[in-house]
Amino acid sequence: MKTLSVREQLIEHTLVLIRRKGFNGFSYRDLAELVGVKTSSIHYYFPSKDDLVLEAVREYSARVHERIRTIDTTLPPAEQARQYLEPVRTGCGTDQACLVGMLSADVLSLSEPVRTTMREYIRMHEQWLTGLFERAEPLRDKPYPVPPALLAQVVYSGLQNGGMAARLFGTRERLEAAAALLAGVMTQS
Repeated sequence: MKTLSVREQLIEHTLVLIRRKGFNGFSYRDLAELVGVKTSSIHYYFPSKDDLVLEAVREYSARVHERIRTIDTTLPPAEQARQYLEPVRTGCGTDQACLVGMLSADVLSLSEPVRTTMREYIRMHEQWLTGLFERAEPLRDKPYPVPPALLAQVVYSGLQNGGMAARLFGTRERLEAAAALLAGVMTQS
């Protein structure tokens, strides 16, 4: 197994810290202790916390994009939806929430480049869901009540909120309600 560089370790630990505590829930001192370096070493790689968070959002987004990209769009839409939801469901109930969801609460504390990268992350999900709904619509008995792009925004927002509410309530039912919305859209009637 490859040993991670200090920079890579900083990003990995930042991903975990943000997903557990949010932007304002950790400091460079916390991160330095986890990696075993001085805070000045962190500043060498990431002069500001925004620089660090920007790189963490980029890394998180790239990983999620790669996972979504590998879902075979020739599979039945319901199976595509199941594969899309699988990691969301797996992560529910853990001590880590969606990175972008966690950062959304602190959006006013974040730089414009971080906010832009977060918006791109959300648009990536919405675009993929739009494509899924467009592929599924001809298989339905009737069209959707709204265009696929609007439906994608509602479903993605429901999943994000469902995940956060599940964390707050300590139960998966909030996320499962949002997942049921996506599954319901895949049905034929």
